[in-house]
Amino acid sequence: MTTKFSSVAALLLATSIVGTLAAPVAAQDFPPLPEAIQEQGVIRIGVKCDSPPFGASGVDGTPMGIEVEMAKKIGEYAFGSEDGAELSCVTSEARIPSLNSGKLDLILATLGRFPAREEVIDFSNIYFWGTSNVLVPSDSPVEKLADLEDKTLLIVKGGSQIKWLEENIPGIKMMQLNTTADGVQALLQGRADGFVGDGGLVYTLGSNYDDLRVVEEGLDLGQNGIGLRKNEPELMAFVNAALDQLREEGFYEKVIPEFVEEPAVVEVMKRGFLEEPPHM
Repeated sequence: MTTKFSSVAALLLATSIVGTLAAPVAAQDFPPLPEAIQEQGVIRIGVKCDSPPFGASGVDGTPMGIEVEMAKKIGEYAFGSEDGAELSCVTSEARIPSLNSGKLDLILATLGRFPAREEVIDFSNIYFWGTSNVLVPSDSPVEKLADLEDKTLLIVKGGSQIKWLEENIPGIKMMQLNTTADGVQALLQGRADGFVGDGGLVYTLGSNYDDLRVVEEGLDLGQNGIGLRKNEPELMAFVNAALDQLREEGFYEKVIPEFVEEPAVVEVMKRGFLEEPPHM
């Protein structure tokens, strides 16, 4: 197995580049933060550390990725410096419990918006859309989603794709693991027929491993928003204003290429952050 994941060094370099993107916007230009967050002096944001290019863990354990840089900008908008964002790595299954228990103020961690989640948390405006995709060994006979009938897929615990796959692929079996790294390792060991995840993540993994490839047919169109506890209108107004500001600054056009090497994946990511979602 050969891997091209030397991009971690590039990600480390990118964190120094991203800070030069644009002149800061004064906090007074945004709706006011809730008093409790103002008093604590930071906004606590959960990010992914196992889902590049959205969020990954650098060699020193520091979170890095597109959503991580978004979180830092929210901290800057709130308190004048990216240090205003207190970042914590969260797993897919721990995201919502960590928010609702009060450990976090926001979840900015590849969080898809769908009805079951909207019953327990609120969502900001959508900032990213994309399909999910399946990663398979290069020599796999799977060429389209229908070929997954009666096969076993790996998925991170809490992944939103399970319901769609079980409703649309006869006989599909799911093996749930804790992290993306666990899933890729299991796939390389031949413990399942494929790994399913968000498209941007899967295409990034496919470009990093020579002996894996992406099944291009997408599934389960998803739309990501920032997660908030129920009934926090002040914080919601601030977060939505921050998302508007990121687009106005041209943030995504500048940040995405710093965390994604393959030109085709860059274009996939730009569409997801900047264009309206398709009808599927």
